[in-house]
Order: sequence, then structure tokens, then C-alpha cells
Amino acid sequence: MKPNIHLNLSMLTLLAPLLLVACTGTTEPQPSARLGVVNAGGAELRVVTPGEAALPLPVSGAVDLEVLPGGSQMLIAFRDRIELRGASLDSPVTLPTPAGVTPCYVRLRASPARDRVAALSDCGQGAAQQLVVYRSDGSLAFIATLPPPSPTSSDLSRFAVTGGQAVWLARPATGGGSELLRADENGVAVVTNPPLTTVVSDLAMRGGSLYAATDSGVREVSLKDGSLSQGVALSTVANRLYGSDRLLGAWLSGAGSQALTIWDGTRFGAASYPSDLRDLTFAPDGNAYALTSSTLTRLDTVLGLSQSSWQPTDVATGLNDARAVTWLTGP
Repeated sequence: MKPNIHLNLSMLTLLAPLLLVACTGTTEPQPSARLGVVNAGGAELRVVTPGEAALPLPVSGAVDLEVLPGGSQMLIAFRDRIELRGASLDSPVTLPTPAGVTPCYVRLRASPARDRVAALSDCGQGAAQQLVVYRSDGSLAFIATLPPPSPTSSDLSRFAVTGGQAVWLARPATGGGSELLRADENGVAVVTNPPLTTVVSDLAMRGGSLYAATDSGVREVSLKDGSLSQGVALSTVANRLYGSDRLLGAWLSGAGSQALTIWDGTRFGAASYPSDLRDLTFAPDGNAYALTSSTLTRLDTVLGLSQSSWQPTDVATGLNDARAVTWLTGP
């Protein structure tokens, strides 16, 4: 009987990565993602491709950016507008300001699937905060005006977008503690429970689950009523969370170096100790990209979680007051 050549070739194809691991202890690295960066305090956009010169573009008032499905387009928040741009910063389209919205944008957040992106508008001086939610094609999904009182600083309002038509927001409660609000496609933002005695510093989605950074650790939030889990999902005390479809990053800002913890729902580890983490993005290439004021560092999450070998590699240095990062693909 003749050997089944096609079957044997298929088996070799499947076994090749395993043979490579057995011989070398490593796997071939995946191609690195391109990165979009808000730099120079919002006066510059950059596209960073590891190993290549960055493509800078002078702008004015950029505050945040989020990639859209497929990685070839992104939404960029400026203080006074939202733009849709290609992954090479080309073909800018300014989205119309929705009726009834005063544009004073401070932050963007995307759902895990990136089918919804929410922008927080906060003009300060006691003005009501507003959430403007876009679909992945740049069309308006809904707007919601948050009930008073607005926090004294927009950084005290942290929010996350679920995989459906909802945005969850945490902010300080009058008299102490925190309150959670849920805004949906009806354009109504509702406080979901009486003020919590615990402080919720940030929110992020990991897949279909919502997590809160509290003063006792990272706890899961019920998407039904906003209640916090009794136990902690992650004992790490953090005040900044960064999510994706499968990973969660947790970091505690403040004086001195603090650990950046990355968690996949089962395994976790201290990936690095940045003293000035500005943003973090989990790219499809299996890496996390951590941004400080001056440096963008690649972390291998696959080896990091399995072997505690994060292989930190600086892919951009000499940045100046960098503010935000997101992964990109395509031209």
C-alpha cells in the first residue's frame, strides 16, 4: 500500500511547531503589530512598526484612540471632535457632533469585539458629563447624559463598554465610596445601586465579563444589577485596568514602581514594573504593548503566562509625554 503523502505532509505541518519547541524550547515569534500612539501631550500622532522608523503626524488636541474591527481603521478623540482614520493616519473623516452634545472629549473605550466605542465628554465647571457611543462604521449608536453631580476631575470617571448596547461607568459617590451607572441604547444613564462603601477606581471588560478595580482587589461586576462579587477575582490591588477579549491588565499608580499584572482568568504574573504607565493594549500577535511617557515596550503574554518569560523589548523610545496606544494592522 502506498503511503498517504497528503496525510503525512499535513501531520508534519501540524507537528512542525511542536518539533521546534522540542528542539529549541521556543516558538517562532508572531509578526509584531503596528501601533498607533498619541504623543507629545496630544500634539502628535504616530504609527510605530517595530524595526522601522515611526510615522509622525503633527496634530492639535488629541486625547485618545481605539482600533476598530480588522485593525485597519481607528477612532481618534480630540478635545473638540472625533475622527475616523486609516491605520496609516490617512483619510481623516471628522464625525458629526451629535445634537445636544458639547464636545469636550477626554477618553475613549471600546468593547472587546470593538463593535462599539464610547467617548466621554466632560467640559468641567459642573457641566453634566455625556457619553457618546459609536458603531464600528462610525455611525452614532446613542448618547447618554450622566446625572449630577459630576466629579471634580474627569479622571475620576472610568468606564467600560460591554459586548452589547451598554456602557458601565464608575465614579465617586457623594459622601464617600463609589457608584456604578449603566447607560444603554435608550440614552438613559441609571445609578444601578446605592453608593458602594468600597472605592471603584476603574472598570474593564475581559471577554464577556466586567471587572472593577477596588481597594480590596479586582472584583467581577454583575451585568444585571451592578453588584460586586463577594470574593476577589484577582487579589492585586490596582487603580487602572486594561482589558481585551481574553486578558486583563491591572496596575497600581502612585509613588515608586508598581507591578503590571496580566491575568487570563486562570494564570497571572507580574509582567513589568513601570513607574509611569500611560496605557496598555493587547494585540492579536500575542503581545501586550505598555506605554509610558517616553517608551513603548512589547511583552510576550504567551510565554509570560506559561513560563514567566515576558521578554520585554522596547519598540519605541524617546517619546515625549505619550498619552495613549492601540494596536493596528494593515496598510
